[in-house]
Amino acid sequence: MKRIFIYTNGCERRKLDAARFRDYFLSNNCIIVDRPSKADIILFITCAVLDRPTEDSLNKIKRFKRFNANLIVGGCLPDIEPVALREIFDGVVIPTSSLNNNPSYIDEIFSKYGFKISFSEIKDPNTPFETAYHNLPLPVERIFDTLKKSLIKRILPEELIIYRFLVKEDLFLLRTGWGCHGKCSYCAINRAVGRLQSKPIDECIEEFRRGLERGYRHFILTADNVGAYGIDRGLTLPNLLDRLLSIDGDYDLSIINLHPVWAVKYWEEIKKNLDKMYIIDIPVQSGSERILKLMRRFHDVQRILNLLRDIKQASGGRVKLGTDIIIGFPSESEEELKETLKFVTNAGIDLGTAIKFSCKKGTEAESIEPKVDDREIERRFRYAKKYFKRNGYSVIHFPKLHYFIFYRRE
Repeated sequence: MKRIFIYTNGCERRKLDAARFRDYFLSNNCIIVDRPSKADIILFITCAVLDRPTEDSLNKIKRFKRFNANLIVGGCLPDIEPVALREIFDGVVIPTSSLNNNPSYIDEIFSKYGFKISFSEIKDPNTPFETAYHNLPLPVERIFDTLKKSLIKRILPEELIIYRFLVKEDLFLLRTGWGCHGKCSYCAINRAVGRLQSKPIDECIEEFRRGLERGYRHFILTADNVGAYGIDRGLTLPNLLDRLLSIDGDYDLSIINLHPVWAVKYWEEIKKNLDKMYIIDIPVQSGSERILKLMRRFHDVQRILNLLRDIKQASGGRVKLGTDIIIGFPSESEEELKETLKFVTNAGIDLGTAIKFSCKKGTEAESIEPKVDDREIERRFRYAKKYFKRNGYSVIHFPKLHYFIFYRRE
C-alpha cells in the first residue's frame, strides 16, 4: 500500500488535476499522506505561467529530491520550461496535456505498483485539492492555516466579493474542458495544456445537478479557455448556459476567464441568462489598443468598455465584473498603463488581478522591444496599487507571486 504526498503550487485548474490524482490513488488503495517525509511517492504538480512561480517550482523540486521517495513532476513546467527542468531533474514527468490526451501513459507509470483502476475511469473533480505545506512542523502548520482562514472571516464581511474566493467554502468548480487554441503573444500555457477538448454537455449537466444535490449554491465555470466551449463539438458556451440555467434551484453561477472575444461574440445570448449570474470575469489585460494588438488580444477597447457597462446596466448592477491586467508589457508606456487603470474604474470592475509582466521563453513577446525594466515595472506596480486605493478599492498584495488583487469596497 503506497503512501503518496501530493503538492501543487498551480492555479485552480491544476488543483483540480491534483484532486483527480488523489482520487486515482485512493481508488488504487494508496494512502494520501500530509508530509513528504512520510511518502513513498511525491507527486508535484507545478506552475510555470510566470517567472516567479517557475522559480518556485524549480526550487521545490530541489527540496523534494532530498526526501527518500520517488519524485514525479507534473503540471505545466515540463512543457513550458523543459530545459530548466532537465538541468535539475531527470526523473518521471507527467505533462498536463497527458491527463486527457494520453491517460494510458499515466497508467504505465504506475503499473509497477499493481494499480487496477485506470486514470481514464476517474471523474473530473469539482473541488480543488489544497495542500497545506509550509515546511513547518505539522501542528504549527495546521494552526497557521486555521488562523489564516479565521482572520479572513473576521476582517472581511461575507457579502464582499473577495470573501468567498479567499475562504473557498461552498464553491463548486465545473470545468468545461481542457486546452486552448488561443495565440496570445505572451502566453506559453497552450504549450502545456494542449488542444481544445470540450467536456460533453450532458456530463457538464450531470456534474451541475450533482453539485446541487450535495447542497452547493455557488458554481463556477472554469477552463483554460472557457469561452471556446463547444466549438470542437458543434456547440457554444450559450448552449451550455441555456441548459445549466434552466435547472431550478437556489444557486448562482460565475464565469471565470472569459476571453473578451467570446464575451463580445456571445453577449446578446448571455444577456438572456443574467438572473442567476454572480460574477463574469473578462480578462482585458490592457486598456491600450496598441498594447492589446501586440498581445494579440481583442483590441477594440471601446467595444469592451461598452460591453462591461451593458452587463452592469442589464443586471441592475447585481452581476459583478472581474478582470486581469498586465503591468509592464514590452514597450508599454506609463501613459498606456494609466489608460488601463482608467479603463478598469470607468468600466466599474468589481474585482481584479494586477500582474507584473514576465517574459516566457519562446513566446512572441520575447522579441518585442523595448522591454520595460524590472525597476520600472516595480514602480508602476506600486503606482497601480495606490491608484486603486484612491479610487475605492482595497488591495491584497502577494509579493512572492508578483501580483495583487484589488476589489471594490462595498
